[in-house]
Amino acid sequence: MAKNKKLDLREILIPTISLFLICLATTAALAAVNAVTEEPIAANMSAQADAARQEIFEGARFMDNGDYFTAMDQNGALLGYCMQTQAQGYGGAIQIAVGLDTEGQVLRVKVVNCDNETPGLGQKIKEESFLKQFTGGKNTVQVDSIASATYSSRGVENAVNQALRIYEEQIKGGAAQ
Repeated sequence: MAKNKKLDLREILIPTISLFLICLATTAALAAVNAVTEEPIAANMSAQADAARQEIFEGARFMDNGDYFTAMDQNGALLGYCMQTQAQGYGGAIQIAVGLDTEGQVLRVKVVNCDNETPGLGQKIKEESFLKQFTGGKNTVQVDSIASATYSSRGVENAVNQALRIYEEQIKGGAAQ
C-alpha cells in the first residue's frame, strides 16, 4: 500500500494566491492600456471616416443625420449622401464610406478600415480596381470577388448594400430630402 501523504494547505494556497495576483496585475495593466488608447483610437477612426467622405465629395460640407451624412456644396446645394457602414469580413469588421448621388446611385466607395483582413489578399478590397465595381450600383449590388478573398469581398458588398438600404428606407422613403 502506498503511503498517504498528508495534504499541506500551503501547497495549494501559495500557488493559487500567486496565480490570482498575476491575473489581477495583468487585468489591471490591460485596463490601463485600454483607458489610455481608447480615445486616440476613436479619434483616429473618426479622422479616417472624415477623410473618406472628403475623398468622395471633395470640398463638400456635411450634415450628420445619424445614419448618414448629407453632402452639400459651399452654397448649400445638395450633392448627395454619404453612408458609413460596416460588415463582417474574414478578419473582422470592414468599415466603409459610400457616396450616393441624389438619386441613390453609388458614386464611390472608400474603405475606412480593414486592418484585420489578410495582408496581400483581403487588403486588396482597398484597391480602386475592386471598389470601382460598385460605381453606378443602385438598390442592391453584386460584384466579382477577389480570388482567395471572398469573405472580405462579400463584406464590402454587404456594407454597400447596407448603405443602399439606408438610402431606400430613410432618404427615398421620405425621412429626408
